[in-house]
This record gives sequence, structure tokens and C-alpha cells, in this order.
Amino acid sequence: MPTLKEPRAQRRAEPATASQLRFLLATCGLRPLTLVAAILLSSLALMAALALAMTSGWLITRAWQAPPVLELSVAVTSVRALGISRAVFRYADRLYAHRVALNATTRLRAAIFSALITRQVDLGTRGRAHVRLVDDADKTTNLIVRTLIPCGVAALMSLVALVCAAALSWPAAVVMAAAFAVTGVAVPLLVARASRSSQAAATSNAFTEALDSTLHNRVEFAAAGRDELLRAAADSASRRDTAARISADIPLAVADALATAASGAAAVGVLACAVAFYDGNPMWMGTLVLLALSAFEAHATLPQAAQTWQEATGSIHSLAAVLAAPARPQPQQTPTDEVRARGLQTEFGDEEWDFDALPGQRVVIRGRSGAGKTMLLETIAGMREPVSGTVTRPASCVLSAEDAWVFSTSVRENLRVGAPSASEALMRETLDAVGFELGLDTLLADGAESLSSGQRRRLLLARALCTDAQVLLLDEPTEHIAAEDSARLLTMLLKQRLPGALASRTVIVVTHSPGPVGIEVFPRPTEDAAS
Repeated sequence: MPTLKEPRAQRRAEPATASQLRFLLATCGLRPLTLVAAILLSSLALMAALALAMTSGWLITRAWQAPPVLELSVAVTSVRALGISRAVFRYADRLYAHRVALNATTRLRAAIFSALITRQVDLGTRGRAHVRLVDDADKTTNLIVRTLIPCGVAALMSLVALVCAAALSWPAAVVMAAAFAVTGVAVPLLVARASRSSQAAATSNAFTEALDSTLHNRVEFAAAGRDELLRAAADSASRRDTAARISADIPLAVADALATAASGAAAVGVLACAVAFYDGNPMWMGTLVLLALSAFEAHATLPQAAQTWQEATGSIHSLAAVLAAPARPQPQQTPTDEVRARGLQTEFGDEEWDFDALPGQRVVIRGRSGAGKTMLLETIAGMREPVSGTVTRPASCVLSAEDAWVFSTSVRENLRVGAPSASEALMRETLDAVGFELGLDTLLADGAESLSSGQRRRLLLARALCTDAQVLLLDEPTEHIAAEDSARLLTMLLKQRLPGALASRTVIVVTHSPGPVGIEVFPRPTEDAAS
């Protein structure tokens, strides 16, 4: 079956559709009522500000007439209450909106991670997977607090302001409506159009991929004498990203100027209408003018909301494609414990694999770099589809990848990633068997950076051995380990009963250690094999 191929990050992403946005918001667990509640809570703070401006305008106009102080006491108290409530509502709005967004981010990342494993998606590079899981997820959920809620609040507050203005002066309401059309519609559309041609999102993704490649592959490139080229590529991507970000800020600056000019013109126009047409109580004239000055606060975030939407549209399109990709078909499983490959060709590499691994047998695969040995293990594990041929394996199968993650936690918790129910005694016994000298309580504050390359390989090997999988697929388990210890570990894996959860199980090892090139099968170790 075909696999979804990711486009290069430098290419401009296709625009998102409303259906894709609804699909992702549903994946995030964002219900319409939750969004409406966030909009209403955010509107309360601006309503308090609007009421504060109107009350202050009435108070200023009335106080100019020097009435008895008691006649102003209610208005004075209202001003104080509205000033306090505005801050309280703003704080509650921030707590609720960000809680909604963070919960949505958690659910979306879990869905993306699951899709990368279970669906036919070919991201191509580790950096691109980082972009999808982190950057694109953040850009998508940022829409909640930076686009959807602000747009809803602006629409609601515009309606409230126009109703209040119309109650005092219809001509003033018409002037405000015209200004709202500029600040609430024309300016965001101009920002969106300018941002649509910006390469900010694409260059940001390209920089993330280049930086990840530089950090993750620095040792290999340094050994090959090409680390300068790698750093130069990351530096070039960083400069392009910076230039694109500066370019993307220009539409916002222009939008701010237009919005300021429109709101100022509205205030002058409302004042002119009040002088020319208003024939009501003169004390409300000040209220009308201050209403015009404060009504545009809800529109101040709309240019940023439009830019956020344009920056996220490519992410929405990419994530929707990942989450809607067809499910990855499960590899054929047999009722026995045998691993069998027949005419198997993988996505990378030109080798054709044919071998059998009976229950408890040990298999070592040696070959030149680029032959597709790692890809073979991933195909056996069911992470990739065979190009041709067939492969069968038991359901209980664990792959210990060469670049498996070491988490920033204790040694114990790193082992429990693969074997949550492993006992303390089992973990200690396994660590001793592979020669890992740090204790279970040792904190790996920097993850893999807290360990030497050899210690990391020993820890990953111990993690695999602590599982109860019937088949272990080990990619370079003795890499970066001294020759004597490497030979001892290979002997243990290929010829002896194993430490860990199961003493006898099928083991397939890929290695560059000295030995005959090709596939070598070892018989199942006997009960009295040396340990």
C-alpha cells in the first residue's frame, strides 16, 4: 500500500481548510461549548473595561456640574468595582484559555505520536518528525488562544459597543461600524494576505530540521570531517529564518498604524456626530466619546490573530494529512514463535533477505553500511512495509533501536519504559549482566548526555532484556563498547542463556563487529550453557 510522503520543509505548505481545522480541533478534544465559555470569559474583562469607560465618561461630565458628592457615590463605587473586576476577569480568562490550549496540545501530540506509529506516514527525517510533533502541534493549538478566542471576543464586543452607541446616537453608531469594518475586517485581511506570501513558517521548519541534524549527527559528521558543512547549513537556515521573521513583522507594523488611524478617526467622527446630532442628556455625551475610544481594544489582537492563522495553516494541512493517513497494515503473524523472511526487500538497501529464526535461536547479521540492516529490523518489527517479499514474526517483539531515547529521569524509570512491571531485583541483575555500573536511583538529568556512549548502549540493552518479549531485535547493541566487553556481550547474546525477564528467546542482532559477513544462525542455548 502507498505511504504518505512528506514534502520538503522549504516548500510552501498548502492552505488548510475549515474541515481540516474542525478535524484537528475534534482530535484535540475541544468542544464548541468549551470554546464559547472561553470567549464569554474573555469578553467579561473587556465588557468591564467598556463599562468602566462609559461610567467614567458619565462621571466626568456629571462632576463638571459640581453636584452634591452623594449623587456621585454610586458612579465612583462602580468605577472602583469595574477596575478591580477587569483584572479579576482577565486573570480568570488567562487561566481558563491556557488550560484549554494546553490540554488540547497534550491530546494532539498523543494523537500525532500514535499516528506516526500506526499509520502509513513517511516523514523522511528525524527533524521533520520533531517539527510535526512539536512545532506544528504548538502552531495548531496556538490558534485557540491567539485566533479563535480573539475573533469571537472581537465580534461579541463589537456588537455590544454598537448597541450601546446606537442607543445614544445612530449617526455615531454608523461611524463606529465603519471603523470596525476597517480594524476588524480590512486590516486582518491585509495582514493575512501579506503573511500568506511570507516564508516564515517554512524557514522555521527548515531551521528546526537543520538544527536537529546538527545536534543529533555531530559526532558522525565530525568523525568524517564534515562538521563545518553541517554547522554552515544550520547557520544559513538560521539566517533565512531570522530574515523571514523580520519580513513577517512588517505587515503587523503597518496593521498597527492603520488600526490606530481608524480608531482615532472613529473617535473624532463620533465626537463630531455628538456635537452635530446628539440632542439627549448632555451628560451622556462624554460616555459616547469614551465608548468610541475604548471599543477598539478587542480589535487590537486581530492582526496578530490573522498572522497566527496564516502561520498555522500549513501545519494544519500537514497534521490533518498525517492523522488521516491510512492505517499501517499489521505484519502477518504466525501461531508459532518463528521469525521468517522470504525474498524480503526493504525501503532502503539493495539486499534481499532470506532466513529463519526458530524459537530460542540467535541470529547475527553483519554487512556493509547501507545494506539496509537497520531497515530490516524495523521491517520485521512492523514499523515499515516491505518493498517485496514477506516477513512473519510472533506478536511479542521488541526493537531496541540504535538511537532509542534515554529520558531525563532515573535509571530505574528508563528501564521501566520497556518493562513497567520489572522488579528491582530483575533490573539490578540485568544491569550487572551488561556491565552497567550506575545504580537504579542515579538521576540522568541530561538524558543520554549524562552517559558515555558505551554506558548508553548498555542501558538500552538492559532495557530490552528486562522486557518479556519473545523476540528481541537489537541494532548495534555493542557499539562504542571496548572490544573485550563487546565480545563478551555478543557471546552472551548469541550463545548463552540470557539475563533479564526471559532466559530463552529469539534474538536477532545487527552489528559491525568482526566476523563473517552475512547471516549467521546460532542454535538455542542449552539449559547448562555458561552464563
